[in-house]
Amino acid sequence: MSDLKNGLCKICSKETKSKCSNCNQVFYCSGEHQKSDWKVHKRMCYPFKIEQSEKLGRHLVTTRKIKPSEIILKESPITRGPSQVTGPVCLGCLDGIDEQDYVTCQQCGWPLCSKECESSLEHREECKLTQNRQQKKAVIHEFTTPHPMYQCIATLRALLLKKSDKEKFEKLIKLESHDDIRRGSPQWKSDLESIGKFIPRFFQTQEYTEDEIMKVAGILQINGHEVPTSDPPHVAVFDVASMLEHSCTPNLAKSFTKNGDVMLWAPREIPKNANLSICYSDALWGTADRQKHLMHTKLFKCECNRCQDVTEFQTYYSAMKCKDKNCSGFVLPIDLKNWDENWKCTTCQSDVDKFFVRDILEKAGADLAAMEKTVANCKKYIEHYQKWLPRKHYYISEVKIQLVQKLGADPKDLMVLPEKDLDIKLEYAKEMIELYEQLAPCETRILGILCFEVHSAIAEKTRRISLETNMNCIVLLEESLLFVEKSIQYLKHESNVFAEGLVCKQAIINRDALKMVMSF
Repeated sequence: MSDLKNGLCKICSKETKSKCSNCNQVFYCSGEHQKSDWKVHKRMCYPFKIEQSEKLGRHLVTTRKIKPSEIILKESPITRGPSQVTGPVCLGCLDGIDEQDYVTCQQCGWPLCSKECESSLEHREECKLTQNRQQKKAVIHEFTTPHPMYQCIATLRALLLKKSDKEKFEKLIKLESHDDIRRGSPQWKSDLESIGKFIPRFFQTQEYTEDEIMKVAGILQINGHEVPTSDPPHVAVFDVASMLEHSCTPNLAKSFTKNGDVMLWAPREIPKNANLSICYSDALWGTADRQKHLMHTKLFKCECNRCQDVTEFQTYYSAMKCKDKNCSGFVLPIDLKNWDENWKCTTCQSDVDKFFVRDILEKAGADLAAMEKTVANCKKYIEHYQKWLPRKHYYISEVKIQLVQKLGADPKDLMVLPEKDLDIKLEYAKEMIELYEQLAPCETRILGILCFEVHSAIAEKTRRISLETNMNCIVLLEESLLFVEKSIQYLKHESNVFAEGLVCKQAIINRDALKMVMSF
């Protein structure tokens, strides 16, 4: 009887134990046969497999252990287009248009940022369709507010793949649309008017039925990724990346190349046979906000480990302080499934009225949104709202991050920053790193930035001590080196077109300089 771990060589069908070491799924009896099949195999050589379940649908499961920092997928979009709510953007590069400096496409009249974008392949199909209208030109006059003409473009581009790229369209149409759930909702009715009925009317085409248009619109809304390579960000749909399940504490980080390809990688080791996940919402939000956002945009209620733990892993990230000043307990919802009802203190068990909770949180959120993010204002906000909110509450944490980045934002300012403020910068940055490494370890961009801030603050402390005492501060230098290396690890996959990529570039320079100093 053959060994169950054996398989048949893909090329010659000879029984063998040897597998592709990357995907751990395809057998080859020799290196020669593996090499001969690489052109075909490389398109599907991933360290995961696609599985199907009634609850998750298609999802991805690792076929081997994933190492820290390992990239498991890099993928170009099936289609991309402007966000549904946006001001006028260039339909070539998707960047926003300057009202004082733009050109119109000579063929169709859509505004573009430059003549070069007129020949963009992505603009070509909608350009042709616009030219076929009886009224030849698409005219945009208003540039300062979200423009309704752009609500349909991403959906239209996806529909046009049906003729221009059938292979991509087949991949797209297999993705989940939740059309049965969306149908009849206020959002669906709005989309029906602005997309489903608008496309046939404006472009004067009967090529697509309303049902087909609405299904594709649903696919974009359910599977769309916000891509920050344009300003404003645009929406893109990917094939394999769309099969990743959601978790509010996922095991994959998401980065983008300068061309808008998605790159998924593991900040920490992932074991074999683990489900792969990303966060569909914002992992830095509190539970109630994440739940509402997921229900509104993705049409499901999250039941991940974080959402099932009202304390959010004992961080009390969404809790409030007890109203009794003599009690050190935290106030949390009585019903985990309903954050809009009454809350209770975990220590003294006193009930707290839902309207009191709502008023505090609404006021804290409104004040934060309206506040000019200066050092003084951030300090006042933290001092004021810590009367009701724990020190790791999501609003307090957001302001602490702002304060960390504002204090000594420029290297010259850091050198003259008062000692008390330097200590605050260090304290809050370390506190936030500890918090998010526990709560949201795949939020690598903010973690990388915070690690760089700690490195910079420690380096400045070291400079001051060495100047005053002429001491060799090797312990502080080692700590500074530790954090700059952590920053590099968190940001190493960020493109230089993003601020985080530039921070990584500077972190590498600083690391090398530190090592040189420490070698003397």
